[in-house]
Amino acid sequence: MKIIFFGNPDFSARCLSYLNQINNISVELVVTNKDKRMGRGLSRKMTAVKKTAIKSGNKLYEVDNLNDPSVKEKIKAICADLFIIVGYKYIPKSIYTIAKKGSINLHASLLPKYRGASPIQYALLNGDKVTGLTTFYINETIDEGDIIYQLEYKISDTITFNTLYDDLCTLSQNILLKTISIIKTNNTDNYKILDIKSYKKAPKINKNNFIINWNKSAYDIHNQIRALSYQGAYGFYKSKRIKFYNTYFIKNTLNLNIKMFTFKNNMIYIGTADGILSSNMIQLEGRDKIKAMDFKNVVKTKINSFD
Repeated sequence: MKIIFFGNPDFSARCLSYLNQINNISVELVVTNKDKRMGRGLSRKMTAVKKTAIKSGNKLYEVDNLNDPSVKEKIKAICADLFIIVGYKYIPKSIYTIAKKGSINLHASLLPKYRGASPIQYALLNGDKVTGLTTFYINETIDEGDIIYQLEYKISDTITFNTLYDDLCTLSQNILLKTISIIKTNNTDNYKILDIKSYKKAPKINKNNFIINWNKSAYDIHNQIRALSYQGAYGFYKSKRIKFYNTYFIKNTLNLNIKMFTFKNNMIYIGTADGILSSNMIQLEGRDKIKAMDFKNVVKTKINSFD
């Protein structure tokens, strides 16, 4: 089976690596975005997919505008059986209808839950007990095509974004294998129409999502911290940002008011609107991570309260 792969970020790159190891398929072309200038020095950065394609010896096609007629001709010339899309922008109908057996997308949620750019974060933000992966045929509406296959993953209440992300990346190998097998055998019994009435959105995370509101419950704040662990949710102490790690939520047995904190058993305990948030690692703005009890040495005043 001849495949064209579309992708950009690290999640996509790992999927491409798995596809390159599957017998009886051939990744004929890898489509990814052109290098972009990023950072203070505005140096050119290639996508993770480009790096993997170069390492694996895949034929590479860098393009930013899929509506360019030359792009259609380039892709059409491959005569691919299937397009696989992971972590790529919207693909126009003029492109996704070229593949003989259709174009499929791999999405990091159990659709119709969490359509959008940040499905892993929202599964954690909402304290879900289960998430997973979905493959589906793409159509003109983002994340609303016919589902081919789904794999579930149970979420513990302490797992953080990075671990969940890595585990779903590993799981993607299994769902890609199963999905390709289904398509090869034309086993249409596995297809099911997406029920768009029950979907939930997972819009792009913005900078305001990272700010901790101590007027929320300890449970919600804990979920926020673990969902955004890749960058770090933060509160403020004396107008400086402070991030928290290895958190959990407990009942307010210490009678702490909202934003007030105390130290006990190598932990910091912080009062919230409902319960207490505990943490054993913190990071003050401009400094390295330290143990919560070491933060006690930083707090030299009697003001044991966050801003």
